[in-house]
Amino acid sequence: MLDAESNSRASNEIFFAAAAAEQTLERPLEGIEGPLSDLVAAARRVMAAVRIGPGLSARARAELEQARHLLEALGAAIDAGDVAVDALLVAEDGTWFQTPAGRVDVARRGAVRRILVALSSARVESGARALTVDELFEIGWPGERIPYESQVRRVYTAIWTLRTLGLDGLLLTRDEGYLLDPKRVVRLMA
Repeated sequence: MLDAESNSRASNEIFFAAAAAEQTLERPLEGIEGPLSDLVAAARRVMAAVRIGPGLSARARAELEQARHLLEALGAAIDAGDVAVDALLVAEDGTWFQTPAGRVDVARRGAVRRILVALSSARVESGARALTVDELFEIGWPGERIPYESQVRRVYTAIWTLRTLGLDGLLLTRDEGYLLDPKRVVRLMA
């Protein structure tokens, strides 16, 4: 059993670890500074050092139980591969995307937003399928009729914009067209 000061310190550490784990489970990747597995390991070490016993307050016992539950859920998510620290998250409507570097709002960029959704959907649905310049133009500017050279320039500019906003290294060019890196996790978010 721990003395009162150690008990209080351990309880606070568990409380903060539990709060961080709870935020992670509710909003994956938002505000994560380090690897999730380090969080789980550290919190498990603290929990192993504290035994639930008659010397703990009711609040401390409740926090320990909550922390245990959250850590088990987070650990299971990590083990199952459901949580990826380097994932690309994209709003289903394309209004924002999030990389490990942060969240980017593209809500006011209509063509860029539509192209982002198309690239993300292609990546999620078929893995390594590239979208051609013609497909991307039709998606970005539906129904517009302009010379082919202008279509190509618009698509190139939209791709350049996405790369500049944070997708450089994730948005790949192939002979067939453009695609999001098949080695990276991409998730469409509601």
